[in-house]
Amino acid sequence: MENIKSKHDEQLFIKRLEDLVQSSGRKMAQSFTDFLDPKQQIIINDYFRNDKTISIDFYGGYKEAERKICGIYCEGAKLDKDEYPIAILHLSWKSHRRINHRDILGSLIGAGIRREKIGDIIQNNDEAFVFVHRDIAGYLANNLERVGSASIDIEYCDHLPELEQEQKSTSAVVASLRLDCLLAAGFGVSRTTAAEAIKSSKVFVNWRPEGGPSKEVRVGDVISWRGKGRVKLDNVIGTTKKDRIKVNIIKYI
Repeated sequence: MENIKSKHDEQLFIKRLEDLVQSSGRKMAQSFTDFLDPKQQIIINDYFRNDKTISIDFYGGYKEAERKICGIYCEGAKLDKDEYPIAILHLSWKSHRRINHRDILGSLIGAGIRREKIGDIIQNNDEAFVFVHRDIAGYLANNLERVGSASIDIEYCDHLPELEQEQKSTSAVVASLRLDCLLAAGFGVSRTTAAEAIKSSKVFVNWRPEGGPSKEVRVGDVISWRGKGRVKLDNVIGTTKKDRIKVNIIKYI
Protein backbone atom coordinates (compact mmCIF):
# COMPACT_ATOMS: atom_id res chain seq x y z
CA MET A 1 0.00 0.00 0.00
CA GLU A 2 1.37 3.34 -1.06
CA ASN A 3 2.75 6.09 1.16
CA ILE A 4 0.13 8.51 2.44
CA LYS A 5 0.93 12.11 1.49
CA SER A 6 -2.48 13.81 1.64
CA LYS A 7 -6.00 13.52 2.99
CA HIS A 8 -7.08 12.13 -0.38
CA ASP A 9 -4.39 9.43 -0.18
CA GLU A 10 -5.59 8.58 3.32
CA GLN A 11 -9.18 8.18 2.09
CA LEU A 12 -8.06 5.87 -0.72
CA PHE A 13 -5.99 3.89 1.78
CA ILE A 14 -9.02 3.43 4.05
CA LYS A 15 -11.21 2.44 1.09
CA ARG A 16 -8.77 -0.32 0.11
CA LEU A 17 -8.72 -1.52 3.70
CA GLU A 18 -12.51 -1.63 3.82
CA ASP A 19 -12.50 -3.75 0.66
CA LEU A 20 -9.97 -6.08 2.30
CA VAL A 21 -12.11 -6.31 5.45
CA GLN A 22 -15.22 -7.14 3.41
CA SER A 23 -13.29 -9.79 1.50
CA SER A 24 -12.15 -11.35 4.77
CA GLY A 25 -15.73 -11.43 6.04
CA ARG A 26 -17.12 -13.03 2.88
CA LYS A 27 -14.48 -15.73 2.83
CA MET A 28 -14.46 -16.22 6.62
CA ALA A 29 -10.68 -16.14 6.38
CA GLN A 30 -7.76 -13.88 7.16
CA SER A 31 -6.41 -11.24 4.80
CA PHE A 32 -3.11 -9.37 4.81
CA THR A 33 -1.93 -5.99 3.68
CA ASP A 34 1.54 -5.30 2.30
CA PHE A 35 4.13 -3.78 4.64
CA LEU A 36 2.92 -0.60 6.30
CA ASP A 37 4.87 2.29 7.74
CA PRO A 38 4.09 3.48 11.31
CA LYS A 39 1.69 6.20 10.13
CA GLN A 40 -0.38 3.70 8.14
CA GLN A 41 -0.50 1.35 11.13
CA ILE A 42 -1.88 4.14 13.32
CA ILE A 43 -4.52 5.05 10.73
CA ILE A 44 -5.71 1.43 10.66
CA ASN A 45 -5.80 1.20 14.45
CA ASP A 46 -7.75 4.44 14.78
CA TYR A 47 -10.21 3.69 11.99
CA PHE A 48 -11.10 0.13 12.97
CA ARG A 49 -10.80 0.55 16.74
CA ASN A 50 -14.55 0.26 17.34
CA ASP A 51 -15.32 -2.39 14.73
CA LYS A 52 -16.37 -5.43 16.74
CA THR A 53 -16.79 -7.69 13.72
CA ILE A 54 -13.08 -8.07 12.96
CA SER A 55 -9.73 -8.31 14.67
CA ILE A 56 -6.53 -6.75 13.43
CA ASP A 57 -2.92 -7.37 14.36
CA PHE A 58 0.46 -6.22 13.10
CA TYR A 59 3.67 -8.16 12.60
CA GLY A 60 6.88 -7.39 10.77
CA GLY A 61 8.84 -10.59 11.21
CA TYR A 62 10.36 -9.83 14.61
CA LYS A 63 9.30 -8.09 17.81
CA GLU A 64 10.89 -4.66 17.27
CA ALA A 65 9.93 -4.28 13.61
CA GLU A 66 9.04 -0.79 12.39
CA ARG A 67 7.41 -1.72 9.08
CA LYS A 68 4.68 -4.31 9.61
CA ILE A 69 1.99 -6.24 7.77
CA CYS A 70 -1.57 -5.96 9.08
CA GLY A 71 -3.48 -9.19 9.51
CA ILE A 72 -7.27 -8.89 9.32
CA TYR A 73 -9.39 -11.77 10.50
CA CYS A 74 -12.81 -12.59 11.92
CA GLU A 75 -13.49 -11.72 15.53
CA GLY A 76 -12.83 -14.72 17.75
CA ALA A 77 -10.38 -16.37 15.37
CA LYS A 78 -6.66 -16.69 16.05
CA LEU A 79 -3.80 -15.64 13.80
CA ASP A 80 -0.35 -17.19 14.28
CA LYS A 81 2.78 -15.23 13.43
CA ASP A 82 3.94 -17.85 10.92
CA GLU A 83 0.78 -17.24 8.88
CA TYR A 84 1.96 -13.76 7.92
CA PRO A 85 3.34 -13.72 4.34
CA ILE A 86 6.84 -12.69 5.42
CA ALA A 87 10.15 -14.14 4.29
CA ILE A 88 13.62 -13.29 5.58
CA LEU A 89 16.47 -13.06 3.10
CA HIS A 90 20.08 -13.14 4.29
CA LEU A 91 22.44 -11.05 2.15
CA SER A 92 26.22 -11.21 2.56
CA TRP A 93 29.05 -9.56 0.64
CA LYS A 94 32.72 -8.68 0.65
CA SER A 95 33.55 -5.13 -0.36
CA HIS A 96 36.17 -2.52 0.41
CA ARG A 97 33.44 0.10 0.08
CA ARG A 98 31.02 0.42 2.97
CA ILE A 99 27.54 -0.80 2.04
CA ASN A 100 24.72 0.96 3.88
CA HIS A 101 20.97 0.70 4.31
CA ARG A 102 20.32 3.04 1.39
CA ASP A 103 22.46 0.90 -0.94
CA ILE A 104 20.47 -2.20 0.00
CA LEU A 105 17.06 -0.54 -0.37
CA GLY A 106 18.11 1.07 -3.65
CA SER A 107 19.16 -2.29 -5.08
CA LEU A 108 15.84 -3.85 -4.08
CA ILE A 109 13.86 -1.03 -5.66
CA GLY A 110 16.15 -1.18 -8.70
CA ALA A 111 15.25 -4.86 -9.08
CA GLY A 112 11.66 -3.78 -9.70
CA ILE A 113 10.33 -4.36 -6.18
CA ARG A 114 7.76 -1.87 -4.84
CA ARG A 115 8.57 -0.32 -1.45
CA GLU A 116 5.46 -1.76 0.18
CA LYS A 117 6.76 -5.28 -0.50
CA ILE A 118 9.84 -4.58 1.64
CA GLY A 119 9.85 -4.53 5.43
CA ASP A 120 12.76 -3.73 7.74
CA ILE A 121 16.37 -4.06 6.67
CA ILE A 122 18.77 -4.99 9.45
CA GLN A 123 22.43 -4.62 8.62
CA ASN A 124 25.21 -6.26 10.60
CA ASN A 125 28.64 -5.37 9.20
CA ASP A 126 29.00 -7.21 5.85
CA GLU A 127 25.62 -8.89 5.96
CA ALA A 128 21.98 -7.87 6.13
CA PHE A 129 18.66 -9.47 6.94
CA VAL A 130 15.85 -8.21 4.72
CA PHE A 131 12.18 -8.81 5.49
CA VAL A 132 10.11 -9.05 2.31
CA HIS A 133 6.64 -10.14 1.27
CA ARG A 134 6.65 -13.86 0.58
CA ASP A 135 5.33 -13.42 -2.96
CA ILE A 136 8.50 -11.67 -4.16
CA ALA A 137 11.08 -13.56 -2.07
CA GLY A 138 11.75 -16.19 -4.71
CA TYR A 139 12.25 -13.59 -7.42
CA LEU A 140 14.83 -11.75 -5.31
CA ALA A 141 16.61 -14.94 -4.27
CA ASN A 142 17.03 -15.88 -7.93
CA ASN A 143 17.73 -12.47 -9.46
CA LEU A 144 19.34 -10.09 -6.97
CA GLU A 145 23.08 -10.37 -7.56
CA ARG A 146 24.51 -7.05 -6.39
CA VAL A 147 24.06 -4.45 -3.67
CA GLY A 148 25.61 -1.18 -4.68
CA SER A 149 28.93 -2.13 -6.26
CA ALA A 150 29.28 -5.39 -4.33
CA SER A 151 28.41 -8.90 -5.47
CA ILE A 152 26.26 -10.68 -2.92
CA ASP A 153 25.30 -14.13 -1.76
CA ILE A 154 21.61 -14.45 -0.95
CA GLU A 155 19.68 -17.20 0.79
CA TYR A 156 16.54 -17.79 2.78
CA CYS A 157 16.75 -17.45 6.57
CA ASP A 158 14.33 -19.22 8.94
CA HIS A 159 14.54 -16.64 11.69
CA LEU A 160 16.38 -13.48 12.68
CA PRO A 161 19.45 -14.40 14.72
CA GLU A 162 20.42 -12.54 17.86
CA LEU A 163 22.24 -9.44 16.71
CA GLU A 164 23.99 -6.83 18.79
CA GLN A 165 23.02 -3.55 17.18
CA GLU A 166 25.92 -1.14 16.93
CA GLN A 167 25.26 1.97 18.97
CA LYS A 168 27.01 5.08 20.17
CA SER A 169 26.36 6.76 23.49
CA THR A 170 26.93 10.48 23.87
CA SER A 171 26.07 13.23 26.35
CA ALA A 172 24.57 16.56 25.32
CA VAL A 173 23.27 19.74 26.89
CA VAL A 174 19.84 20.87 25.69
CA ALA A 175 17.56 23.77 26.48
CA SER A 176 14.62 21.47 27.19
CA LEU A 177 13.31 17.98 26.54
CA ARG A 178 11.33 19.17 23.52
CA LEU A 179 11.44 16.93 20.49
CA ASP A 180 13.26 19.47 18.31
CA CYS A 181 15.99 19.89 20.95
CA LEU A 182 16.57 16.15 21.34
CA LEU A 183 16.43 15.52 17.59
CA ALA A 184 18.98 18.27 16.96
CA ALA A 185 21.31 16.97 19.67
CA GLY A 186 20.96 13.33 18.64
CA PHE A 187 21.68 13.92 14.95
CA GLY A 188 24.04 16.91 15.22
CA VAL A 189 21.85 19.38 13.31
CA SER A 190 20.37 22.78 14.12
CA ARG A 191 17.00 23.10 15.85
CA THR A 192 15.67 24.78 12.72
CA THR A 193 16.61 21.77 10.61
CA ALA A 194 15.15 19.45 13.24
CA ALA A 195 11.88 21.40 13.37
CA GLU A 196 11.58 21.30 9.57
CA ALA A 197 12.05 17.52 9.58
CA ILE A 198 9.34 17.13 12.23
CA LYS A 199 6.88 19.33 10.34
CA SER A 200 7.62 17.35 7.16
CA SER A 201 6.34 14.15 8.87
CA LYS A 202 9.77 12.52 8.76
CA VAL A 203 10.11 12.07 12.52
CA PHE A 204 8.51 9.43 14.74
CA VAL A 205 8.51 8.97 18.51
CA ASN A 206 8.12 5.33 19.48
CA TRP A 207 7.10 4.72 15.86
CA ARG A 208 4.24 7.21 16.00
CA PRO A 209 4.49 10.25 13.70
CA GLU A 210 4.92 13.60 15.42
CA GLY A 211 3.97 16.81 13.64
CA GLY A 212 4.96 19.31 16.31
CA PRO A 213 8.45 20.19 17.60
CA SER A 214 7.21 21.01 21.11
CA LYS A 215 6.35 17.43 22.15
CA GLU A 216 8.12 16.49 25.37
CA VAL A 217 10.37 13.45 25.09
CA ARG A 218 10.64 11.04 28.00
CA VAL A 219 13.48 8.77 29.08
CA GLY A 220 13.34 5.57 27.03
CA ASP A 221 11.59 7.16 24.05
CA VAL A 222 12.99 6.19 20.65
CA ILE A 223 13.12 8.95 18.03
CA SER A 224 13.26 7.85 14.39
CA TRP A 225 14.15 10.18 11.53
CA ARG A 226 13.20 8.63 8.21
CA GLY A 227 16.32 8.10 6.13
CA LYS A 228 18.65 9.16 8.99
CA GLY A 229 18.32 6.54 11.71
CA ARG A 230 17.22 6.33 15.35
CA VAL A 231 18.24 7.74 18.70
CA LYS A 232 16.99 7.08 22.21
CA LEU A 233 16.86 9.38 25.21
CA ASP A 234 18.73 7.11 27.59
CA ASN A 235 19.01 9.23 30.71
CA VAL A 236 18.60 12.72 32.13
CA ILE A 237 21.83 13.34 33.99
CA GLY A 238 20.97 16.66 35.63
CA THR A 239 20.98 20.41 35.08
CA THR A 240 23.77 22.91 34.55
CA LYS A 241 24.30 26.15 36.42
CA LYS A 242 22.42 27.91 33.65
CA ASP A 243 19.42 25.59 34.08
CA ARG A 244 20.05 23.70 30.88
CA ILE A 245 19.53 19.95 30.88
CA LYS A 246 22.33 17.42 30.50
CA VAL A 247 21.19 14.19 28.87
CA ASN A 248 22.63 10.94 27.60
CA ILE A 249 21.57 9.91 24.11
CA ILE A 250 22.08 6.58 22.38
CA LYS A 251 22.37 6.62 18.59
CA TYR A 252 21.85 3.38 16.69
CA ILE A 253 24.36 3.10 13.84
